Amino acid sequence: MDSSINPLLRWLLVIGIAVLSIRLISLGFYPLYDTTEARYGEIARLMLETGNWVTPLFDYDVPFWGKPPLQTWISAASFGIFGVNEFAARLPHFLCTLVTLFLTYRFANQYFGTRRAVISIIVLSASIGFTITAGTVMTDSALLMATTLAMISFWRCFQGNNSSINGLLFFAALSLGMLIKGPVAVVIIGIALTVWSVSQRCFISAISSLPWGKGLLLFIALTLPWYVWAEIRTPGFLEYFIVGEHIQRFLVSGWQGDLYGTAHKEPRGMIWLFWIGAAFPWSLLLMKQFMTFVTNKVKGSQQTTLQPITSYLICWMIAPLLLFTLSGNILPAYVLPGITAMALLAAQSINSQRWLAISATLVYALLTFVIAWVCFAQLSKTSEKELINHHMQQIDKTPLYYWKKRPFSAQFYSQGHAKLLTDENTLANLLTDKDEFYLAIIHTEESDQLSMLSRLCQNIEQTRDRTLFHCSTAY
Repeated sequence: MDSSINPLLRWLLVIGIAVLSIRLISLGFYPLYDTTEARYGEIARLMLETGNWVTPLFDYDVPFWGKPPLQTWISAASFGIFGVNEFAARLPHFLCTLVTLFLTYRFANQYFGTRRAVISIIVLSASIGFTITAGTVMTDSALLMATTLAMISFWRCFQGNNSSINGLLFFAALSLGMLIKGPVAVVIIGIALTVWSVSQRCFISAISSLPWGKGLLLFIALTLPWYVWAEIRTPGFLEYFIVGEHIQRFLVSGWQGDLYGTAHKEPRGMIWLFWIGAAFPWSLLLMKQFMTFVTNKVKGSQQTTLQPITSYLICWMIAPLLLFTLSGNILPAYVLPGITAMALLAAQSINSQRWLAISATLVYALLTFVIAWVCFAQLSKTSEKELINHHMQQIDKTPLYYWKKRPFSAQFYSQGHAKLLTDENTLANLLTDKDEFYLAIIHTEESDQLSMLSRLCQNIEQTRDRTLFHCSTAY
């Protein structure tokens, strides 16, 4: 194992730490964007406000069955410590990213040496998908942490390295996955371990290495109470979450059963293109290595036997890709559970430090630009913060309505005051009966309601998407 760290690697490591520091500092510099971040942020805010730590809420008195609560727990706890703001919402997810980097370094240092360990975390931090999602309010950073802990713990257990402790850590990580994302986390890990152990003809020994008795008891003790309690509190949760979210969502393209949004319809196999982008530029290196391996195999080269740990990392890396290859409802972030293995594999394949330096520096520069771009709100994504933020003192005391569509960010930034309004008769009654209220209306709908609004409402704020009217019988 190579333990030497030359000045170039030190500088790359410093740059990587600087980029992550910029990412940390920037967490509170831009709003929670619709739909994902604002939705999970609002669910966490509702949890803190209502004190309901069992069932996440989609809206007041509307349960959210789409995901388990762990990522909501950590954001809500952060709100309780730091207040309800963007930085507090994102900080726990950024910390999950740091834990993943720590686990990666420790594992690589143990099996490949300090030099390769440093390269591994340089590669990981200089992967576009990894750093962009770091500190994003969603489930993926926490799931990556849990998957990394599970796969590292299993390998150490299999190798006889503190087998009892690492075996229990493996089952604890499975429980974390169940509380972060649900059974799909266990399936991804199971695919990786099954494909690897069968291909290496060590399936029985791999299974036997785990402390199944104590491990299953730990897994059940950590996982089952919430699932049972959640079903008791809101009957129907298990059917929707297990059957709908974990079977129909991934097998039925454009699945219409989603209670909380719309399905993400993508061509079958699109997950592999998402992986190329998320792991860029290291994905290109690994594809080149794969083509070289296949060519050598065809030529009958004797240098085509993979070491067990290399094949383990490959199976870990491609497990989420195998799972979602036939799925029609996917997002780019679905590749993340295998991205730690990608970094470990890439670190073993990089022989040219000059290439490493150029690639990492270019990605770090790109990431810095993207972070700055996001902070200055130069994105197509939208948030209602700009529309209502300057009027929050009045909105706290006066009703706020959103016409026909109420974004999640409107709920979050209005502290739950924003209400959905869809009926013209109700709007007409409000204009007649209410002394004062605010109305946010999308630009394409303004012309239809202009005659009704012009007499009693004044335009007080306007963004790219909506106009905020102040309506009062005093006008």
